[in-house]
Amino acid sequence: MLSLIALVISLELASSMISFGALVAFSLVNLSAVKHYVIDEGRRTPANLLAYAVVPGIGVLLTLWLWTSLSGTTFVVGLAWIAAGLLYLAGLTRMFTRRPPELRLSEAELAA
Repeated sequence: MLSLIALVISLELASSMISFGALVAFSLVNLSAVKHYVIDEGRRTPANLLAYAVVPGIGVLLTLWLWTSLSGTTFVVGLAWIAAGLLYLAGLTRMFTRRPPELRLSEAELAA
């Protein structure tokens, strides 16, 4: 049902939404690397800071710069999509009082 939206939105908006999603993912991956290696694991030697703080930090700055090329409509639709996802997650977890369900795949499903 949701994929039928593709019939009515413009190609420009669709490509902007893909860019929005990719930039969110890249930003979060870079921030997660800093949190995991520098904050959680305490890797703070100069080499580790370069690899796990400076390089991902540059990645975050570059993605922030790329965010400036997106249209206002992209932000409205993208943030509305994120809000819908958070509302769905709140419903699944009964207002975040329960753990979200886990995805369990069998070996056959992973091989396919």
